[in-house]
Amino acid sequence: MFDNRGQINIIEAFLAIAIIFSAVVISSVIFPSSPDLVKPKSLADFGQEALIKLDTNGELGKLIAYGNWTAIKQSLDILLPIDVSFNLTVYDEDLNKLNSQAIQNANLGHEVVLVDYVCASQNTTVQFFILRLQLGWSN
Repeated sequence: MFDNRGQINIIEAFLAIAIIFSAVVISSVIFPSSPDLVKPKSLADFGQEALIKLDTNGELGKLIAYGNWTAIKQSLDILLPIDVSFNLTVYDEDLNKLNSQAIQNANLGHEVVLVDYVCASQNTTVQFFILRLQLGWSN
């Protein structure tokens, strides 16, 4: 009276899906993704990202225009990894050094990476600033 073949086909489909899913999970555990595909961030990437985050809504230009070097140093201390040492120099558009005090957290190591960044103040008169950020791994 009732045909049980349909129920068996559904059970068979669920078992096939479970076997395929198990094979994918096991293969990802046994053969993890290649380390070449996951590139670690370089010092230059850390520096560029920190300056971009700090310049959100023109905040970096405001800090430079007001000469608030301490706030810039504290922000970089927060945005950069703990084991990265930095030294930041700020220049105006004529390449005159603007920061009167050092903006750094430690002495740089023997391997130093340089990141240049340009930002502007958003005052009534626009000023352009060139930032030269030197980064190194702390030892």
